[in-house]
Amino acid sequence: MSSDQQGDQKPLMQPFSVLEPEDKKASAYDSSKYEGKCVDPRLMTFCITNFVINVGISQIAPFYPGLAADKAGLTYSQIGLVFSINPLGSILFSFVIGSFIQVWGRKKCLMIALVVQSSVQILFGCLNFMTDNKALFFSMSLISRFFQGMSRSVYSTVTFAYVPIFWPGEFQKKLAIMETMTALGLLFGPMIGSVLNYAFGYSIPFFVIAIFFLCAEVPTYTQLPPDSTMKSFEKKKKLPIGKAFTSIKVIVTIMNVMSITAGYTYFNPFFVNHMQSFGLSENVAAFILTIPAIFYIGMVNIIPKIGKYVKKTFMMSLALVICFSGNMLEAPFWGEGNTLASVIIGLILVGVSQSFSMIPSIPQISEFLAPVVTDPQFKNNLTDMASALFIMSMGCGSLVGPLLGGSVYDGFGGNVNLTGSPPQELIDQEREAFRGAMICLGLWQLTAATLFFFFGDGYKGWSDCCRTCSTGQQLPSDEGQQLTKPLNDDTSDDVMSDNDTLSSEASVGNDNDLLQGPPKKTITIRKEAL
Repeated sequence: MSSDQQGDQKPLMQPFSVLEPEDKKASAYDSSKYEGKCVDPRLMTFCITNFVINVGISQIAPFYPGLAADKAGLTYSQIGLVFSINPLGSILFSFVIGSFIQVWGRKKCLMIALVVQSSVQILFGCLNFMTDNKALFFSMSLISRFFQGMSRSVYSTVTFAYVPIFWPGEFQKKLAIMETMTALGLLFGPMIGSVLNYAFGYSIPFFVIAIFFLCAEVPTYTQLPPDSTMKSFEKKKKLPIGKAFTSIKVIVTIMNVMSITAGYTYFNPFFVNHMQSFGLSENVAAFILTIPAIFYIGMVNIIPKIGKYVKKTFMMSLALVICFSGNMLEAPFWGEGNTLASVIIGLILVGVSQSFSMIPSIPQISEFLAPVVTDPQFKNNLTDMASALFIMSMGCGSLVGPLLGGSVYDGFGGNVNLTGSPPQELIDQEREAFRGAMICLGLWQLTAATLFFFFGDGYKGWSDCCRTCSTGQQLPSDEGQQLTKPLNDDTSDDVMSDNDTLSSEASVGNDNDLLQGPPKKTITIRKEAL
């Protein structure tokens, strides 16, 4: 193919449509100065800041519950509310963030979000001076966590908008890097917070992160272009998100993601207290609490390869089974000596289940949206809608999980002080409360698994998997059905993905991209499209 033909070629596909071609041509933003550099300062800024934001969110798990329960007198229901108020702020503000971005611009919104993050970290770090006043301590905890969730929503939304603009041909690779930093932040947050708290006291972990956010204003201001240099893609109509809730398949898939997310956040308010029943300190509990994140990170690069051989509905249904099994193992069902080991094994299964659910969720929701969102104007935006529903599902799981977990744990009598050398009757009482709370979580997940199996095509995934095992013949997977425009549509205005090649016959099939077609699928492109 000649260079002239390459210059006039129509792009093949873009799962996440952000800019129209005419907007791209009119854009004054030039990113050529970053080409060829080993390290892109824009990506580094996003990744490091995203890491620290998630450290700030997760670092309180080991030592805040002890301060709140033992010194301020909060119940575990109230502690669960403090954990839950963060995703609530994120969910509520996600409905209006679009208006703020349009008025203030992306760059200014990012800088404001960093100032708010710094302020709430300082406020949370001052809570140890308020323990004598329970009402003040509780209210300031709620306020700081709520605004932390709001500002995190702003930062995540804006950086997601920047990624396809800066790297239109590498959207999913860059997004995967950022999501890895998110997981690492959640993983190392409890450890970093616990170490700083042990070495320097309660306030220092929060003050250190507050200073970082203020320093992050500098690269944010210098490396990101003014909004006036870029033209955004403006939709003529708002995405019809409401139509998604007319599909039972979409609803049960949302319940699937919620249940999986709650399986990880449910025990956050009382996990340290349960570990103290085994005589473990807060620092040791902090390390144990990172086990699910470690196995999640280890599995995320394996799941796309598994997705080549099985249906997404099978993977998501299996995720609930694994998560249910893990949470049931965490409960003390048998002998004293095996209980801690069962908790650790259960946490491993919970981490594995996260990867089986999170990776295929967006393309699966996109498939279920296709029959209900029939307006041609939105056929290129199904993945955008699926992403929004996915983020909402995770937020709801993060909200309901600790709130329900803390309440149920209190209801079973788990609100006991196990510091020092508690009597055996208090230890037995706490373990029974933990067991009761985890059984309630298991019933919730079992219900969600049943609904997804029968109404979310889970049974089809299991049926195909069993048929493959019995016959030994690999069935064609549904990995990455194309849900936007056909690949051979010469009117397509999408952007070519990382590993697509353009010729009269193109073979697509990237192991790392669930949104692309199955391996070795041959498509024909009309010459008029080149």
